Amino acid sequence: MQYIYISFLSLFLGVALTSFIKNKNFSGFLTVLFTAISSIFLFYISINTIAGNKIIEDEVFSLKPLLNSSCVVSIDYLSALFLMIISLVSLCVSLFSWKYLNVYKTRSSARFYPFLMLLFISSVGVVCVKDILFFIIFWEFMTVSSWFLVVFEREEKSAIKGGLQYFIATHVATAFLILASVILYSYSNDFSFTEINKSLALIINYQPGIAHFILFCFFIAFVTKAGVLPFGFWLPNAYPQPPSSASSFFGGVMSKLAVYALVRFFCSVLPLSFHTQVWGFVIAVFGVFSIFIGTIAALTQDEAKRLMSFHAIGQVGYILLGIGVGLYFIKINPFLGAVALVGGLLHVFNNSIYKSLLFLNAGSIFYKTATTDLNKVSGLIKVMPVTAITALVGSLSIAGVPPFNGFISKLLIFESSIWSAKQSEVFLLIKGAFIVFGIISIFISAVTLASFLKFVNSAFMGKLQGAVDEKRNIPLLMTLPQLILAIVCVLTGLFPIIPLKLIYAGTVSLFNDLPDFSLIFGDTFAGVSISFLKNYSQGAWFPVFVIIPLIILCLLIFSFEKYAQAPKREVKTWYGGKEHVPEEVAYRGHSFYQPFKNLVSFRIGKVQFKGFYPVTTPSIKISVSEKFLKILQPDEWLYYPLTNKCVKLFEYVEKIYELTTKKYIAWLILGSIVVMVLLFYISGGKQ
Repeated sequence: MQYIYISFLSLFLGVALTSFIKNKNFSGFLTVLFTAISSIFLFYISINTIAGNKIIEDEVFSLKPLLNSSCVVSIDYLSALFLMIISLVSLCVSLFSWKYLNVYKTRSSARFYPFLMLLFISSVGVVCVKDILFFIIFWEFMTVSSWFLVVFEREEKSAIKGGLQYFIATHVATAFLILASVILYSYSNDFSFTEINKSLALIINYQPGIAHFILFCFFIAFVTKAGVLPFGFWLPNAYPQPPSSASSFFGGVMSKLAVYALVRFFCSVLPLSFHTQVWGFVIAVFGVFSIFIGTIAALTQDEAKRLMSFHAIGQVGYILLGIGVGLYFIKINPFLGAVALVGGLLHVFNNSIYKSLLFLNAGSIFYKTATTDLNKVSGLIKVMPVTAITALVGSLSIAGVPPFNGFISKLLIFESSIWSAKQSEVFLLIKGAFIVFGIISIFISAVTLASFLKFVNSAFMGKLQGAVDEKRNIPLLMTLPQLILAIVCVLTGLFPIIPLKLIYAGTVSLFNDLPDFSLIFGDTFAGVSISFLKNYSQGAWFPVFVIIPLIILCLLIFSFEKYAQAPKREVKTWYGGKEHVPEEVAYRGHSFYQPFKNLVSFRIGKVQFKGFYPVTTPSIKISVSEKFLKILQPDEWLYYPLTNKCVKLFEYVEKIYELTTKKYIAWLILGSIVVMVLLFYISGGKQ
């Protein structure tokens, strides 16, 4: 446990020091130093927990004289998995921020680094505590610290608007979380997860209506924070506002912590019952809704960070679809339920990596060009090739193109959704719904690929155009985090068995009666088999055997080209015989998929939809009587009259004072003489 304490202490020390240091480079160095110390210890704790097959637990302090609540730090398989994600992404984010923050010349680093490390601290706290009161404390801590990052550029109206939406939406969600916790405490008289689990089991049996209301409150709280539509309406306006490194942590980690909370409460705190199936289906429905609307809306965006923010909504939808299918079938068919749950949790890991990478890519574009508008840049591969390559890796990963890491997690989600039709115990309507969910998610995966082909082509391909700062090259400290995350995308895609084993261990800790890993996914290092029934494989994926022939073919093509030594010549582009400058004929980001974007953009009444997402809202006019309005304006009938009377009283006293000042001074002198005579007389009498 001393390692977790050192990790917390390191981050708190970083917060304290960076709050008072004005030099950006030195503050960035301290942030990297303390975050690196914390990340190393957190990663070690995670590996130690998983490899040692144990749970690390310790009570820090107790509030039991006042409340049945204790700050218990407990790290199990699920916590260890998320700690690994936090440690990796937080280190990459702090490295990237060190030089990137120099773009904001007029902004103080004290507005950024302390709150960034507070966000790291609260993120670790959320996955480590096993008491709902302290969970809420760290949860709120995470919300407030991230809000300060959203309004980092508080001079911008968009930052204030996004920050306000974020603040209101997340605090309403927290209110639901507190309400559910208070109801549970009234039954259990304890805030620990263990006691809440026992109380919830009794409530489910004897008061199912209250149980569903409690679960509804938890659901609203977590899906709002995760950005699931329609509750995540705030996300596209909030995530693009902070510096790209903070946006990277938002999209890569913070939204996934809401998924952690959902899994913790619905898979661990909630006892396995019919209610699990009901809420599994509900979670899957909202997941598919987010997949469809979020990704279609992303295709219509021309600003890189806003495009990625909508994809954050779509990608969390895939995660919820996998978790929802898993919860529904975990009791009916443990094989199918395990595949779906593991697919959802593996997509959490994969999405954390490539989503963080893509936001860092957008930050690099902004660093070089001072914009992330895809209509204003092109050909950047010529001046930032490493960023272009890593952006291509991230784009292919999020689209689920083999052999990158997004493919295997999406494959598990697709297959488990469609295979549900084979379950005879399930109602025909539910079967049909899950099949439709799977088909929609497959189609939207193609839309994701189209969206990121637009991103890569607009930003990096073609002729170099836009306001490129040739003197400002991407520093190594900004390039290195992108390379690290891109390499993780490739390695986990080529060897998926490693993350699968880690995640399956966490899934088994939630549901103890699951089959052995080898019965479902095989035990071959080169790939993965997929089994929905015992001793019967329904699919397999061996990326190593696929990538080797591709590498050989690429080498052959390269060799033939070199051997042939075909002459090359460079000529100016011919524009049909007319004189045009390249800017006039450039194929901008706005031009991609224009017919499709027109198809999914429409107006209903006064509401304009762009990619099925409302971009304008009608103004609501309410007529209210003047008498009622006067009641709502206490300044007019209470404050101002009372203030005026007080002012008049003070003015009257002031006039009296001015009239009596001369007399007052005369009386003061005369009184002083009388007092002195009396004192002299008294002292003389005593002698």
